Amino acid sequence: MPARLRAFDTETHLITPAMLAPPLVCLSHATETDPPGLHTKQDAAAIFGAFLRDPSEILIGHNAAFDLGVLCASDPSLIPLVFEALAAGRIKDTKIREQLINLSRGCLTFDAVRKRRSKYSLAQLVADHLGIDISDTKTGDAWRLRYAELDGVPLEDWPPAAVKYAKDDAALTLAVYKSQNNGGPVTNENEQTAAAFGLHLMTLRGIRIDADAVDALAESLIPRVEALREKLRGAGILRPNGKRNLTKLRERVAEAYAKKGTPPPTTDKGSISTNRETLTESGDPLLEEIGNESNAEKLLNTYVPALRVPCVHPQYSVLMESGRTSSRRPNIQNIPRAPGVRESFTPRPGYVFVSCDYSTLELCALAQICRDLFGRSSMGDAINAGQDLHLAVAAEILGISYSEAETRKAAEDPEVKNARQLSKICNFGYGGGMGSASFVSFAKSSGVVITEEKAEDLRSAWFRRWGEMREYFQHINTLGGYTESYTVKQHRSGRIRRGASFTAAANSFFQGLAADGCKKMIVDLQRECYTDPASPLWGSYPVAFVHDEVIAELPDDPEIWRPAVARLSEIMIESMRAFIPDIRITTSAAVMDRWYKNAEPVLNAAGELEKWTP
Repeated sequence: MPARLRAFDTETHLITPAMLAPPLVCLSHATETDPPGLHTKQDAAAIFGAFLRDPSEILIGHNAAFDLGVLCASDPSLIPLVFEALAAGRIKDTKIREQLINLSRGCLTFDAVRKRRSKYSLAQLVADHLGIDISDTKTGDAWRLRYAELDGVPLEDWPPAAVKYAKDDAALTLAVYKSQNNGGPVTNENEQTAAAFGLHLMTLRGIRIDADAVDALAESLIPRVEALREKLRGAGILRPNGKRNLTKLRERVAEAYAKKGTPPPTTDKGSISTNRETLTESGDPLLEEIGNESNAEKLLNTYVPALRVPCVHPQYSVLMESGRTSSRRPNIQNIPRAPGVRESFTPRPGYVFVSCDYSTLELCALAQICRDLFGRSSMGDAINAGQDLHLAVAAEILGISYSEAETRKAAEDPEVKNARQLSKICNFGYGGGMGSASFVSFAKSSGVVITEEKAEDLRSAWFRRWGEMREYFQHINTLGGYTESYTVKQHRSGRIRRGASFTAAANSFFQGLAADGCKKMIVDLQRECYTDPASPLWGSYPVAFVHDEVIAELPDDPEIWRPAVARLSEIMIESMRAFIPDIRITTSAAVMDRWYKNAEPVLNAAGELEKWTP
């Protein structure tokens, strides 16, 4: 049976921070041959269910995860059908499709031809692909924000403008889809679309916030904020009215960089920069404190207000240049390490949190890339042998065998401990093509102060231990023809990224491979949690994804969460093997009553997992 393209869209009540799957009002849809259809909520779920069951239907949405979330919230029986259609590649997303196309052109975030940031609203895509301006239908008193008025009203009584708007959104989505690469396949779109839905389910579930913990955090920050402000007033950086004196701040930045013997970074307009990176790399303790993302003032003014809600619903972007994801409102993937912030996130009553993360995932991915390219990887051999990669480099730095390093580490030898700390920074820094000058700043961000000469020595030791890495960087150079613009074709998924810098290209190969495996894992995990009553994970809910870590809510019963954690780990490993088949993948899980960054696995005498407590 030939495929049939059908675009779909929903209109809903207004979105609120606590309601990201607002009540459904209507479903619209459009094909290439039939007039657009429109159905109220009474019929929408049944009609969309029929579309999902029909294998000839290719369903196209713009930001499809949102509409799927709305429809599944209106009728949860649609969830298994959505997962089946996603697995069959029958659900497309014009937003994700456009992002992948732009990534392959080197303009995912900025379009140099149009000289503007790349935007992905339906109105923008309609303008770009069809030359039609629909912006006036999205603003002011447009029907876009008024469909709650029509909830329960028979269609025959709807104003013509309301009917037209809903039908047009579906018809225009179809027209955009056909225009994108002439409607042909776009590499990696099915996987990204499925992952977007899996991430959106986390958004809809949300994470509960402990109000008492937030109050305690705020109280602990107030004296620290005042102490910082007193320092800033003393330095003339803070005016009596509480506003920053940017002139004084820039003067201090200039002085700090003059002491380093380098000119201060500047903005695009040529003034001295005062951004976070400039401040944290200035060498001036006060400027570094201002720039630190965990400084008390930023925590009090930015993070505490964001946590003054019963539940947060972090929203995810499925595709960054490297292939990784990002999050916002709040940025759950970059929560400050300051005490009290993570601890404000708690499971719902009757549940526990489990944190399950991959061990050195991106290094496993780097080893796999080298296996793919060169047929060998000393890093992969070390991982498969169960070696500690950081200790392996430490042994190279100290000029001793790995076995001796193991023995001395077990004896808590301070020289080995220090060398291992340096090695960890080497493994995570040099793998992305970082030079020695950048490495000095990278090490400082981890609390380690070294000279460029020392960085060069460490780099040499790192290359000696992982000999394939010289070939890896030579391979990266060939991709750009020794220019400043590199093209990466992602192993296995085939996703294309153009216009990358050397270091971005070096990072993209292994970061993108790990990200692809994680996205498959999210889909596999969510499908089992939401659709398989026979699974130990039935009744569990993933609530956050942090690059290589999943936070999930599990029923607070060891007889339930022990097999659930075991199955979660199995899924994480099995899913990743599709992308990293030759390197040993391991995970580590901890069960806790709130989110603790330093939580570790705890086993009882019988070898069973127990809750971790501070």
